[in-house]
Amino acid sequence: MRRPGQLRSAAWWGALASLAFALLVSFVVFLLLGRGGRLGFAAFNPAGLVEGVTFLLAYSWALIYVRSSLRLPSPTLLSFGLLVPRAAGRAAAAVPQVDAGEVVHTLAENRVVIVRQRGVPVGVTGLRRDSITSWEELVKVPSSVAVTELRHVLAHEQLVVVADGETVHGVITQEMYLARL
Repeated sequence: MRRPGQLRSAAWWGALASLAFALLVSFVVFLLLGRGGRLGFAAFNPAGLVEGVTFLLAYSWALIYVRSSLRLPSPTLLSFGLLVPRAAGRAAAAVPQVDAGEVVHTLAENRVVIVRQRGVPVGVTGLRRDSITSWEELVKVPSSVAVTELRHVLAHEQLVVVADGETVHGVITQEMYLARL
């Protein structure tokens, strides 16, 4: 899973490559039309309009190709990497972390609770009625992962625990992901 900085770099290079490709294709059209077009800036001419339309089509096609091959969010690609998704650690909702004996009281007030035993997380309750889902069964991601990278995981899981080792930052649920993104 990629971090926001990696997405920024991929978007920068992908958008730059798309721009270079579109310029190259429109330059080839410029040469094929006898160097008369200049994108229509010298005077209103059909050759210039053909070059402009060629540039737009080539640039759009290249952006679509780069987006699908690099699996980049559209705003990140279109902004050349200026707009990147947040890290999962910043987007995670804090949930109560309680000892196993206090789960019933805390669960009445909260939808999801992380259960600890002797300070170590052992599971999450609230996912399934009256049961604790084991810590090993849960999907855990580091806090530095970009939120958009969780899309495929959240398509199959109800929630993802954002944790760095034994430090739990919170959870991201399917509902949170769909509501915020």
